Parts: sequence; structure tokens; C-alpha cells
Amino acid sequence: AIAERTAVRLGLPDGDVVDVRRAGLLHDLGKLGVPNLILDKPGRLDASEFEVIQRHPELTLRILQPVPAFAAVAEMAACHHERLDGRGYFRGMTEPELAMGARVVAVADVYEALTADRPYREAMAPEAALMIMREEAGRHLAADVVDALEATLG
Repeated sequence: AIAERTAVRLGLPDGDVVDVRRAGLLHDLGKLGVPNLILDKPGRLDASEFEVIQRHPELTLRILQPVPAFAAVAEMAACHHERLDGRGYFRGMTEPELAMGARVVAVADVYEALTADRPYREAMAPEAALMIMREEAGRHLAADVVDALEATLG
């Protein structure tokens, strides 16, 4: 829903909004391949555990890509941990390689992650999450998408 509302605010065409919503719903499908001991760990992940978690976007792509109806959705969903500066995972893509839909899903994912309870920390208040996201705008997250998210929440 966060991704969908942000896509609408950005004026994406209706078909793209539908794809963004689907990608938002399916982006973590690859976590089915990550053991619950890692997903539910209350503390910091060690290097080998983090390596396993970093595989989930690739697994999402591999699950969705063979389904013709999810071709566009698969790519968007698989990019949710990519960063504009190329320091994300799983492919280390950079800003020119990341379509608008992928940028929207990434921003929505970060906001949801920061504002949700996690096994290792309590949820942040929306304003605290947005402050962090504003700091990352332009390097990690697309600034125009962060602005659109903020406007939808406003």
C-alpha cells in the first residue's frame, strides 16, 4: 500500500502503479529460502548470516521471473535492496540502472522496515524514519521518491 500510494503521488501510469503494488507485495518472497533462525534472530547477524539474507532478492527474482504475468514485477521486486550509489545488493546496481518502479519499492521497503517492530529493535516513529530516509536521499534512496512518500503520509 505504501508503494502504491507513492507511485500514484509520482503520477506513474495506472499499469505501472499496479506493477509497483504487486512488487511491493511480493518483494520478500525470496525470504522463503532464508532460515527462520536468521530471520527471527534478536541480535546482529554475523557475516555468514548476512550473506544468506542478501540472497533473498535474487531468490525473489528466480521465483517470479519464470511467470510471464510477473516479468516486470520480478525485476522491481528484486531491486528493493539496491542503492543509487551501487552499494546495495544483490547486483550492486546504480541509479541509471534502477527503474522508477524499483526506486518506489525500495523507498517503501525502507520506510516499512524502519516503522515496523523487528526482533532486534522496536518500531521507529514515522517522523524518525523519514528523517533517516531524508539523510539517505540521493545516495541510497531516490530523493524524488522520498519526497513523494512524505507527501502521501503528510
